[in-house]
Amino acid sequence: MKCPFAKFLVAIAAAGCVCCAGGPKAKMTFYHEQNVPPDYIKVVRWTPQEIEFNIRVEFTQSHLYHLVLDENDPVAEGWFPTAKTKGQAYPATLKAKEGLVFSPGKKYRLCIGSENPEAVLVYRSTYRCLADYEFVLAEK
Repeated sequence: MKCPFAKFLVAIAAAGCVCCAGGPKAKMTFYHEQNVPPDYIKVVRWTPQEIEFNIRVEFTQSHLYHLVLDENDPVAEGWFPTAKTKGQAYPATLKAKEGLVFSPGKKYRLCIGSENPEAVLVYRSTYRCLADYEFVLAEK
């Protein structure tokens, strides 16, 4: 007589292996609630490898996650402190991911959120941008 419980455990283990085998990664959708007026975020300088911003948006959080998006794909990202004197800007310099570059004439978005998208992707495929700023890099 075979043990039905053992068969059940084997079936669960097999299903777990299939699910965790590294199938295609889910795609994150970045959505925004508020577009930031152009006077509140400025691209100070840029190279193909990095972009420096001055950001005057007032946030209650002391650190936020900043992403530069090409369409819906992160080109650069990282945590930055948002503390500043009232009315002053805080700097954020984002470096392009390995193998990616910033190009003139291309439209990008700066998405500022409260979490790392990788952590969010565990339980949902949408990411809320607290502030969203569209920009085009000028020719040099």
